[in-house]
Amino acid sequence: MDFWKYFILFFFPLVGGSFGLLIKKHNLFQLKLFLAFSGAFLFSITAINLLPSVYNGATFQVGYFILAGFLLQIVVDVFSKGVEHGHLHFHEIKKIPYGIFIALSIHAFLEGMAAGSEFFHDELQRNLIFGIALHEIPAAFALIVILKVSEIHKRYLYSWLIIYALMVPLGAILSMSVKPLLIESFGSVPVDHMMRGLLSVVIGVFLHISTTILFENSEEHKFNRYKIISVAIGVAVALLAAGLHMH
Repeated sequence: MDFWKYFILFFFPLVGGSFGLLIKKHNLFQLKLFLAFSGAFLFSITAINLLPSVYNGATFQVGYFILAGFLLQIVVDVFSKGVEHGHLHFHEIKKIPYGIFIALSIHAFLEGMAAGSEFFHDELQRNLIFGIALHEIPAAFALIVILKVSEIHKRYLYSWLIIYALMVPLGAILSMSVKPLLIESFGSVPVDHMMRGLLSVVIGVFLHISTTILFENSEEHKFNRYKIISVAIGVAVALLAAGLHMH
């Protein structure tokens, strides 16, 4: 995997978390608009690119793995409190939220392993990486905002942010490092099944996150005009990326 891919997988969450550190007032309106954009983009690339590709040539039922990923994200939500898709509950934060941090870190690490699997090629792999990186911006932002209102001293917040930002690239590095060893030990076909299964699980995670963002992250479940515009832009960007891939 090229260096720039590792860089954006680290840089995007670092930027999102830095915004959370720098702002004085937590204006959630802009966060919800960006979440709407990233959720629409993530859902679109999943429907247009990832789902057809993971089913194409599959010799086993990948739908079970997609369902497992969807259910896995529900379990993660129990510990993360839905931070990764914009649910901020400041009144519930009294002590250091280790459970939220660990759950989000595992979530990010799993996405990194999928990014580093190199299962897809060229533009499709790029779309996957950008989808993960874009999703990590609001996730890191929300995490840092919650850490700010906890008992963590401000001087340590950047350390927490850097550790979290490293989770996705570390997952990618592990996946890239282990894959050749697995191929040498088990052969390319079983490893292809493993990577297809891993990606299917991550697709299930994407489906849960993106649909939750689009349908729950709005007041009284209604879309205002700004959010509709954000969703339209997210879909348009995904369609443009898919069009470039087709050509």
